[in-house]
Amino acid sequence: MVNKDLSSYYNITKYARKPSAVVKIGSTPLGGSNPIRLQTMTSTNTNSINETVEQSIRAVEAGAEYIRITTQGVREVKSLEKIKAELRNKGYETPLIADIHFNPSAALEAAKFADKIRINPGNYSDKSRTSAVNLSKSDYEADLLKAEERFLGLLEICKQNNVAIRIGVNHGSLSHRIMNRYGDTPEGMAHSAMEFLRICHKHNHHQLVVSMKSSNTRVMVQATRYLYKMMNDEGMSYPLHLGVTEAGEGEDGRIKSAVGIGALLVDGLGDTVRVSLTEEPEKEIPVAKLLVGLFKNWKNQKVTTIPKTIKVNPFQYSKRKTASILNIGGENAPIVMANLSQQNQLHLKNIEEWGWTFNNAIGEWIASEHAADYFYTGEASIAQLPDPDGLPLVGYNKNCKYRWFKLSSSDFKKDTPQEPYFIEANANSLGIEQIKLLKNHPSAIIILKANSPYQFYNVRNIIFSLIESDIDNPCVISFGFPEASPSNLQVESAAIAGSLFLDGMGDGLIISAPQQITQKSIRAAAFGILQAARVRITRTEFISCPGCGRTLFNLNETLRKVKEKTAHLKGLKIGVMGCIVNGPGEMADADYGYVGSGKGLVTLYRKKEIIQKNIPESQAVDKLIQLIKDNNDWPEP
Repeated sequence: MVNKDLSSYYNITKYARKPSAVVKIGSTPLGGSNPIRLQTMTSTNTNSINETVEQSIRAVEAGAEYIRITTQGVREVKSLEKIKAELRNKGYETPLIADIHFNPSAALEAAKFADKIRINPGNYSDKSRTSAVNLSKSDYEADLLKAEERFLGLLEICKQNNVAIRIGVNHGSLSHRIMNRYGDTPEGMAHSAMEFLRICHKHNHHQLVVSMKSSNTRVMVQATRYLYKMMNDEGMSYPLHLGVTEAGEGEDGRIKSAVGIGALLVDGLGDTVRVSLTEEPEKEIPVAKLLVGLFKNWKNQKVTTIPKTIKVNPFQYSKRKTASILNIGGENAPIVMANLSQQNQLHLKNIEEWGWTFNNAIGEWIASEHAADYFYTGEASIAQLPDPDGLPLVGYNKNCKYRWFKLSSSDFKKDTPQEPYFIEANANSLGIEQIKLLKNHPSAIIILKANSPYQFYNVRNIIFSLIESDIDNPCVISFGFPEASPSNLQVESAAIAGSLFLDGMGDGLIISAPQQITQKSIRAAAFGILQAARVRITRTEFISCPGCGRTLFNLNETLRKVKEKTAHLKGLKIGVMGCIVNGPGEMADADYGYVGSGKGLVTLYRKKEIIQKNIPESQAVDKLIQLIKDNNDWPEP
């Protein structure tokens, strides 16, 4: 169980940002009572001055408040100086952030021109993170001291020029020092940041921003929570930068980013946001704007249930302990349920939109990999469906396979079946006494219903209360998004529902949306949320960077080619990375990796092992497919 002092971590009555210090970044301050800022990163070659200026302007006009530019060498720093001058000449005062990795001399030069410097603590170490050398306590302190000595030059010039520093920890590039003591863990990531925060404190530089980045949403969220607590324990309140790194592109990238960022925003963490998509930088900003705007505009809703204790640890994934009823709860992966109750009568098309087809030859229903596990039919007629007994239908109709009741219904009190059934509880009116009634219904699967995303805190508080009251009925979370549009449903639903699954609180998901949004889109969002939260894996996960000035091939086009060829694979993680500088570390979680190693050249990885070096780009996708086949991970589509 979680310690009492951790219970205060969660917002339980309303959305409220946790306090943070104000940091000056050019003309756009960050933290404190300032709005949550939006940022992106250019993907052009930094030495292509005009191209980088034009891309930066497009991002600014889309709403970017900070622009990050890779400055991997002194030449790129000189280009940064020219880019900044050109932008200022054109009337754009947007602060520029220099992205530094391995080159201390570039960092020192960049601090003269940039408004902020981003450094990675994992790069301030002599040894590879995979080094087998064990460190004693004295060895650890000596390595940390050496890192401090290397960092001091940059720290001093940033102090002199009043330049902010972002201490950006990446899950894939932790130092050997951290790996040796804490392992490849969220806690280790937070300790990595704290080491450098303490160095900055020691030398009296407080213009600091911190970030915990990972392509694994669970790791990213837990690491940021750890960092917040560690800073708080030491009297620090530096602004937090939020982002899921290497999120990918399209629907997958948006959902994955929204799950990770949204889980932290609902708890009041985050002062600046970057949505990392393998697309043009200006495409990232509307997604970030939607995420931030969603929470900024939350209305004060009545909270009917406030738990006395919170027995959920925000720093460690643990699924809520529930009974297994049908295939819901217990050790089962969360289910997806389709809400078809708005229909008067169900037809074949309604069912097909949710991944089921009727095979006339054998007279049976066949479910695809992404098919709804159950259909909530409400009062709709099922008479027109072929073989309705062969479908997992749930409703008021006694001909449905499973019955649906409302907790407040008098019929429910008179006619409670012995076999499994579903019981709808309204999150906006459910109180403690009603929650306790559920103990009398061991065969019931709870449908915890919220009619809008603004009822999030009621939903989570009720789940806290179920745990507090030792009620182990499985709980399917049902969120309505009445104001959603076809373009924003996936981001809104992922940001709201995702955090509950990241914390192990849900046994299933229902998403309800306006009729102009297709059932196919709702289905994709539901399965995408569970995949992004890593609680139900139903397809390939693509880990791909957004690209930067180090990328030497068309990353967007390459990712599309890889996805077209491999999207049918289930459960694999494939990394498509722009450069050898960050690629191997950032895709450390991947089963296979496609990493740029030079102009027109690609290196292939299996796990963390190099398999083939410097393959011509024209052959690389086919070679990747052959590598997957050689390792028996390739079923035919």
